[in-house]
Amino acid sequence: MGVPRIIETSGGNPGAYLQQGGFSSSIPAWASISTRFQPGVNDPYKIDSIYTGDWTGLGVTSITVDLNVIQVATWATDRAVTLELLQMDETGFNVTYDATYTLPDLPEPPIAWQTYLFPVDANSPTIPQGWVFTRGDGTPGTDAEWSPFLHRIDLTSIGFYKPGFAYPSLGTWILGIDNVEIDFQTGPTPTATPTPSPTATPPPKSTPRPRPTPHPRPTPPH
Repeated sequence: MGVPRIIETSGGNPGAYLQQGGFSSSIPAWASISTRFQPGVNDPYKIDSIYTGDWTGLGVTSITVDLNVIQVATWATDRAVTLELLQMDETGFNVTYDATYTLPDLPEPPIAWQTYLFPVDANSPTIPQGWVFTRGDGTPGTDAEWSPFLHRIDLTSIGFYKPGFAYPSLGTWILGIDNVEIDFQTGPTPTATPTPSPTATPPPKSTPRPRPTPHPRPTPPH
């Protein structure tokens, strides 16, 4: 049920940007998925990139992105912008670790391009403030597990939702993304075109319940 993504030559922040629209979802999100995620499941958007991989080795300190809600399907109270990181087990079908960082509430849909920054601190000796970090079974992750977790990220997503909340799925969305930048201890990387992955086959029962996105993906357990 993938929806094509289109590079628009103008209208970005500034210049060209990536657009995806014409899909219905309770949780619209952009995602980048590694080839380790659910191997054998056909997904043209799976790719190994800087957005998934060894963030500890790179010394990632933050990720910044520009987002534009061009067409709103159904907005509801308690929406916010959330960054979610998943590490899968060796089979690629079960969540080993899940981490989310949620920015302040957005009572109304954001207007035009907005820039969102998420602190990461991949080499922190403790779980950084603001992060909710759990194991695949829903139990809390520990400080000692934080940096090892970020040695291998298999799915990175940014969406308009708060974990644990239910939203209506009415109407269709059109979203834009631009200027995705990962900052390192040695300095920022060049801005790159994101590899948002709006689908992935929902995982088996052992993984959390699926949340619909432009490209379905697994949701961490509660």
